[in-house]
Amino acid sequence: MNSNNKTLQGLKKVNDRLLGIETFLLALITILLVAAIFIEVVCRYFLFISAAWAEEFTRYLFIWLTYIGSAYAICDNSHTEIDVLKQVLMKIKGPAREKWLKALEVAAIVSTFAFLVVFAKLFFDYMMKIFGTTQTSPTMRIPMGWVYLPVFVGIVLAALHEVYMLAACLLGGDKKSAAEADN
Repeated sequence: MNSNNKTLQGLKKVNDRLLGIETFLLALITILLVAAIFIEVVCRYFLFISAAWAEEFTRYLFIWLTYIGSAYAICDNSHTEIDVLKQVLMKIKGPAREKWLKALEVAAIVSTFAFLVVFAKLFFDYMMKIFGTTQTSPTMRIPMGWVYLPVFVGIVLAALHEVYMLAACLLGGDKKSAAEADN
């Protein structure tokens, strides 16, 4: 039991560090988004020129924000869910209810993780094909492989969070991060 606790504590530290990095990146991307949009507004409405790079830059930043935020939301249980089965199981009386609820939670985590792994493999292969081309973005001339990278990064981060959530569920720990526990 002690080794399970140490394993869970180690996974929790890794997960909390990932969440810290994600939080920092989300804040930085938001600041960069606001700055780029501000520059575009000033250029367009006061200088009467268009900063074409700003539109493209904000689009790519928004993609990064979306996929990193999606991984963060998985760990925070902020995604929408269909909980019909959970509602049915909540009506069961007795000790069997907790076992069924835990089994449902494990099934949900495992199925989400399996989806993420399959999607990551398929998307990685696709991304490598894009990296193999000479195609670049229209204005900033960024290789298009880098434009697709946030999708893969978000998938990997989400899968890592799912591993922690599964370990916390099976080893009986609290799935909340240290940041959530403080609030």
